[in-house]
Amino acid sequence: MPRIESLLSARLFLAPQLLNDRIYFISNLSGRFSLYAMDYGGSVPEPLLPPDIALQNPELVGGAPYHVFPDLGKILLMIDKDGDEKYRPMLIPIEGGFPEEAFPQISDAQVFFRPGEQEDGTVYLVAASLTESISTAYKGNIADGRIEKLGESPYGAWVTGASEDGEQAILSDGYTFGDQVFYLWKSETRDQGLKLIYGTTIEAQPDRS
Repeated sequence: MPRIESLLSARLFLAPQLLNDRIYFISNLSGRFSLYAMDYGGSVPEPLLPPDIALQNPELVGGAPYHVFPDLGKILLMIDKDGDEKYRPMLIPIEGGFPEEAFPQISDAQVFFRPGEQEDGTVYLVAASLTESISTAYKGNIADGRIEKLGESPYGAWVTGASEDGEQAILSDGYTFGDQVFYLWKSETRDQGLKLIYGTTIEAQPDRS
């Protein structure tokens, strides 16, 4: 019988990001998932997190597991506690270090994020409340820690896209498979709330019972 133990114990190298001749990636080299960096072309992988901190498998994290901002010298990454999946956006220096809260204003929530289209520190966050059925979308910046609320919904409020200048964003709600609604947020009309651009809201749909 062929032996497959070596295949089952193979290390994973996931979510790579190449910046300035450095490759950043998540791996279970130490037996648990952590963030590493190495030189493009080959070098010894350098751990960027303390050994007692484990990351979630990036294939299972909704949104981006981390993002490197070289111009700011920072890395934003999602960390939970002992696998409870209550992800928090944390910052470390680009050379590695101890994580610190990126947006302490957001509390009691499971947070997901996606980077903006420019490397200026802009990120889009979705905070799913741990105490009520509501999700809130934010636009934040890791350079100054400020956040701006874009909208909220019990059906997702996922930020699915944004313009390059950060002045517009698309938020989506999902009711059932294939049943989604999309809204437009614009900076210039933020006081007017979100504008429905596609789909039928659940309030306007006929009774499904």
